[in-house]
Amino acid sequence: MYLENSITNSLHSESSQLPFSVFFYHTNSSWHWHEFLELIYCLKGTYQVWVNDSCIPCIPGDFVIIDAKEPHATKAMELDSEIMVIQVESNTFSLTFTDSMLSRYHHYFDNSTSNFQRKIQITKSDMLYHLLGDLKSEFSQKEMAFELSMKADIEKIYVYLLRNCQIRQPKIFGKQLKDLMRLQPVLDFIEMNYHKTIRQKDMAQLIFLSVASFCRLFKRVMGKTFSEYINALRIREAKRLLLVTNEKIINISISVGYDNVTYFNKVFRQKCGLSPGSYRKNADLSNTSSI
Repeated sequence: MYLENSITNSLHSESSQLPFSVFFYHTNSSWHWHEFLELIYCLKGTYQVWVNDSCIPCIPGDFVIIDAKEPHATKAMELDSEIMVIQVESNTFSLTFTDSMLSRYHHYFDNSTSNFQRKIQITKSDMLYHLLGDLKSEFSQKEMAFELSMKADIEKIYVYLLRNCQIRQPKIFGKQLKDLMRLQPVLDFIEMNYHKTIRQKDMAQLIFLSVASFCRLFKRVMGKTFSEYINALRIREAKRLLLVTNEKIINISISVGYDNVTYFNKVFRQKCGLSPGSYRKNADLSNTSSI
C-alpha cells in the first residue's frame, strides 16, 4: 500500500471483496497511480493534493476528483488534518446495471481528458455532503449490510457527479452511442497495445471499414485523429512513469511506443511544454518542497 503509516481506518476491496475501497488518513502519500477513480474529501485541517502538474489546496468541505491513471500525491499541512478517500473500481456498478446501460455513463469517467471539475467546495446543504456523511456513518458503525448501504451511497455519488460536476456534457446517446460502441474494439485494442506499432489500416479492418471511413468515424467520436489519440495515451503513460519510477528516459520512450527518443522528446515537448527531463525535475522539486 502506498500510504505512509497514515491510515486511521479502512475498508479495502482486497480484503472485503467489494469493488470499492474507503479509508481515512491524516498524513502524506507519495506519487502513485492506479486503475480506478479516486475521490478525496477533506474532513479536518488543510491538505495539498498534487495531480499531474497541479497543486490543489484543500480545506474542510473540499472534494477532489482524480481520474483513473492520473499520477497524484497528498501532503497534510497540519497535524490534525484528515481526509476520506474513496477508490471506485470500474466494476462497482456491474452488479446493478447491464453492460449496455453502463456503457452510456462509463464514457464520462474513462476519457483520457476529464469531464469533471477537479475540486468542489461542499456545503451542508449539498446532497453530496449528506451522502458522504452517511458513507462515513455506515463505515464507522458497520451494522448489518453496511457494505450494501455504502455501495448504494457510492452509486448516488456517481450520479451526483454526472448531474452536477461536469465541465462539459458529452452527448453519447443515439447515433453517437452506436458509433462509440462500434469503435470500442479499436479503443480496447489501443489501450492494451499503444506501446506497440498500431496501423490505421489494421484498426479499420478490425471493425470492417475502409481507412477513410475509419478516420472519419474516429475523429467524429473521439474529437481527435487516430495518431493524436495514440500520442495522448503514450504521453500520459510516459508522464506517469517519469513521476513514479526512476527509469531512464530512453527506456521510458521505448516502453510507451517510441523507438526514437528524439521524436519522443519532440512529441512530449509539444504536448507538455517542456522536455521529459524537465518534467521529472519539476515534479521532484515539488515533491521535495511540498510533500
